Amino acid sequence: MTPDGANIAGVIAGLPKEKKEEFEAKLTDYVRPLPERDLKRIWAEPVGLFKSDAMLYCAEEWIDGDRQEFDARLMSDGTLRFIAIVTALLTAEQGSTIVIEEVDNGLHPSRAGELVVALKTLGSERNLDVICTTHNPVLIDALGPEMVPFISFVSRSQATGASEIHLLEEVPDLFRLLAKYTPGGMMTRGILTSDMK
Repeated sequence: MTPDGANIAGVIAGLPKEKKEEFEAKLTDYVRPLPERDLKRIWAEPVGLFKSDAMLYCAEEWIDGDRQEFDARLMSDGTLRFIAIVTALLTAEQGSTIVIEEVDNGLHPSRAGELVVALKTLGSERNLDVICTTHNPVLIDALGPEMVPFISFVSRSQATGASEIHLLEEVPDLFRLLAKYTPGGMMTRGILTSDMK
């Protein structure tokens, strides 16, 4: 898969038939909570005269049984990004490291929990080290308290102006602050942007 996930349909469509069906079922399970409708299936298939390209498709169903199928051109940016992230996690070599910049870009904040579940579950199942960046305090809070030792943030030194990376655990009086604020709350209040000494 390309770093930006642009060839996701080709990756899925190019899988052997049995592996493709299994992959599409697992992908569908992870993406199902995203839309307001009941997502039935995500799949990819070859398109074009020579079948040398591929398209990603989605089927949703309303409560009254009205089923709609549409292609990637009608999917939201957040849904496509989520699909690309899950595909990367499912296809990466076991034990590898995956770096995802702005992991939740385009994803509705109410879906941050589903993204965190996918990252944690697939990272654990496939023995992946997953490193993500975000500017979203909702996503930071969705990580849960058990992830506090793994959260880093960037601040600027007031002495030099240089950006510095810190572990959340390095924040002075962290436990006192956590009694009052979530990590995302500290982020939005500017507590994590002050000069770390």
